[in-house]
Amino acid sequence: MLNHEVFQRDPRSSVLINQGVAVMSDAMNEDERRTLRFELEHFVCEGEYHRGLVRILEAFTANRGQPELPAAWVSGFYGSGKSHLVKMLRFLWTDYTFPEDGATARGLARLHPDVMDLLTEISIAGRRMGGLHAAAGTLGAGTGTSVRLALLGIVFRSKGLPHDFALARFCLWLKREGYFDQVRSIIERAGRDFSSELRNLYVSRAIAEALRELDRSLGSDAQDVRNNIKAQFPRHDEVSSEEFELTLREVLALNGQLPATVIILDEVQQYIGSKADRTYKIQELVQTCSKAFGDRLLFVGTGQTALSGTPNLKKLQGRFRVNVELSHVDVETVIRRVVLAKRQDQVTAVQNILEANAGEIARHLSGTSIAPRQEDRDTLADDYPLLPVRRRFWEHVLRAVDKGGIAGQLRTQLRIVHEALKRTANDPLGTVVPADFLFDEISTQLLQSGTLSGDVHDIILRQEQSGSHGILKRRICALIYLIRSLPHEAGADIGVRASSSNLADLLIQDLATEGARLRKLVPELLEDLASNGTLLKIGDEFSLQTRESSEWESQFVRLRNSVLNDPTQISTKRTQLLRERIERILRPTSIPHGKSKTPRKLAVQFGSPPPML
Repeated sequence: MLNHEVFQRDPRSSVLINQGVAVMSDAMNEDERRTLRFELEHFVCEGEYHRGLVRILEAFTANRGQPELPAAWVSGFYGSGKSHLVKMLRFLWTDYTFPEDGATARGLARLHPDVMDLLTEISIAGRRMGGLHAAAGTLGAGTGTSVRLALLGIVFRSKGLPHDFALARFCLWLKREGYFDQVRSIIERAGRDFSSELRNLYVSRAIAEALRELDRSLGSDAQDVRNNIKAQFPRHDEVSSEEFELTLREVLALNGQLPATVIILDEVQQYIGSKADRTYKIQELVQTCSKAFGDRLLFVGTGQTALSGTPNLKKLQGRFRVNVELSHVDVETVIRRVVLAKRQDQVTAVQNILEANAGEIARHLSGTSIAPRQEDRDTLADDYPLLPVRRRFWEHVLRAVDKGGIAGQLRTQLRIVHEALKRTANDPLGTVVPADFLFDEISTQLLQSGTLSGDVHDIILRQEQSGSHGILKRRICALIYLIRSLPHEAGADIGVRASSSNLADLLIQDLATEGARLRKLVPELLEDLASNGTLLKIGDEFSLQTRESSEWESQFVRLRNSVLNDPTQISTKRTQLLRERIERILRPTSIPHGKSKTPRKLAVQFGSPPPML
């Protein structure tokens, strides 16, 4: 049996469409809808993702009839899946329908019954309110520094309107007057693109002529209509609180009623940064909306830390009272459900092969803080072909080399694990992913961030052309680089060293046959690499010889040889060291002399003739 036969999704043909990165979109085109369908089908409604959804939805259902709804805050480390969670919330809220086949968001996602019950309750409330609506985006994509205009832009897009305030207001006027569809039809019949003309509103002859064709009172000619449009819908750098509220109410209103609405502001913490004034603006904005729209508007924000984490965020605690915090456990659950899920009829086969090689697995990295643990047995089959020890090793390496921000846990690990499954898909059952695989996946990002020097990268790659066992030598050098990247400070040291035993443990792929062979071969190859100057041996450990370390080693060897070949220098130095040591030992010593116990100091005499008494 081959590895690919045990997975629910064949890793040879499956595609991780979003590459583990959730991007806020409005599902306006076919590519966005295909990505959204993939994310819904693979949404893991477990752990904190499940509990977080429940808390957010209950913030709406449990506060029906109240003057305002408490806002929710979703936090978690970089790449923990915050954006993915709130994106799923956005489309589950409205139960988005795919135009291609009529499939719905709630029908595609595998949701807990309590989540479905809450969504059903929200749908019932929505029918009484005039429908459901959801808008999501980042304030950083807004207009200038205006938080109000940025938020309006997010809501405009969710309604199919232009992001720009002036253009959106113009479209709202067209809809209110009943001209929108007619103007677009006239322009498209003339062979022009309506969206393009709209972006050039103030100079568009096509829009002006279409409006004048519908209503002569709008201007004496096309130029007059354009002037009137510019005067009526000017550009804005900011809008007042009153104008903001009126515009938001107008764009959300449906048949005269405000729908049950959720507005999601992604990466709020990143937008605020160190600017305290932005915190105040967001606080004022949420307060204005919450009071104006009562129990019909729910706000959700996201950030990398909890609200208590920074002085600027603490000021939002009074508004964002529902807190959801994602953890590393949730990341591991997502990876197991999305890319590592096994076929039910093959789980026993995986368990049997792992049990047959339990001894080999148990000895890996023994004596380190990431060595096999009793609790690993619960997830060993779920993680296959990853071994828990190597998963923990990867996590520590990723955090250690994250100078360029590449170690966003969920997105990076999803991609890496997905590629690892492809690499081992056609190998026999019992073949696991070697730890050095990580280097191949992240080396490009490390080079771009400057964490990995070009010289070291070249040294590693050159080993493949070094004759016998070239590929294995390259893998050894790559693994040494990863291990040497780990911190050795107290409290952060996991005890993994670039020794022959640790290297062999991490290189093994075939659990049944490779252990003994690699534990014999790896020490021989390490000595060979050290003898030709590729590696530097330090006790039982090995390190890559960079250009600087190679020059230092050459200088050291040259000086050492010059001393070893000069007996006179050795004798002189030995005498000097011996004399210094004796003097240091005897200098403070004194001997009591005679009945009076008079202290007498020792006088040390060096040389061949005896001292004169």
